[in-house]
Amino acid sequence: MNQHERGVVVVGAAGDLGRALCTGFLADGFTVFAADIAPIDPAERIVPVRVDVTDRRQVFELAERASVQTRLEAWVNAAGIFTACLVTDAGEAEWQRILAVNLTGTWHGCAAALAALTRAGGGRIVNVGSVSGQVGGVGVHPAYGASKAGVHALTKTYALEGARHGVLCNAVAPGLIEGSMSGEFNARQRDRMLQANPMRRLARMDEIAHVIRFLAGASNTYMNGAIVPVNGGAYMPA
Repeated sequence: MNQHERGVVVVGAAGDLGRALCTGFLADGFTVFAADIAPIDPAERIVPVRVDVTDRRQVFELAERASVQTRLEAWVNAAGIFTACLVTDAGEAEWQRILAVNLTGTWHGCAAALAALTRAGGGRIVNVGSVSGQVGGVGVHPAYGASKAGVHALTKTYALEGARHGVLCNAVAPGLIEGSMSGEFNARQRDRMLQANPMRRLARMDEIAHVIRFLAGASNTYMNGAIVPVNGGAYMPA
C-alpha cells in the first residue's frame, strides 16, 4: 500500500451492508479498510481492522492508519445495532448500548474522518441513518429511531463544518433491507411492512450500497448535508 492508492474506510464492515460496501468499493478501485469489532478475513485490497466504535481512541487510530497507508478519500459509518421489541418492553441497558454504537460511534467516526480528510485536502463522509430516524417505528426499541435521528442531525452538523475544508457529509435513510436485521421481525410484521411499501418489497443490500458509493465518490460534487431516503417510496419527506 502507498499514498497513490485510493483509500476508503468502511466502519461496520462485517455486517450485511458493510460486506456489500466492501465489494462495491473494491470494484470502484479502492483499497478498503474494513473495520468492525467482529473478525474480517483479509483479502486483496481489503485491510481488516478490529475497531470498537464506542472507543474514540481506536477510531482515531484507524483514521491515522488509513491516512498513512493510502490516499484516503472517503469514510462510511455503517456500524449499527438493532433490537426488535415492543416499545413498552424496551429496557434501559439496550437503550444505552444502541445509543453508544449507533450515535456515539457515528460521532467518533465523523470526527476522525473530518480531521483526516481535511489533512488530505478534502473527501466524503457518508453515514447510515434510517427511515426510523424520520418517522419512528413500532416493534423496535425506541433507542433505534432516536439514535438514527441523531445520526441525521450529526450529518448536517458535519456537512456545515466540512464544507469549509472540502469535505462533504451526507447520509442515507434506508427502509427495511433484506438481511439479518429484517429477520428480527416475524412473518406477520414483515408482511405489514411490505404492504405499506409502494414497491411491495424490501430493499436489497446492493441497492443501498450503490447510493452510498455515489455519495462517497468523486462524482458527488455538490450534495452536502442530504439525508437520502432509500425506501422504495414508503416515506417521502418534504
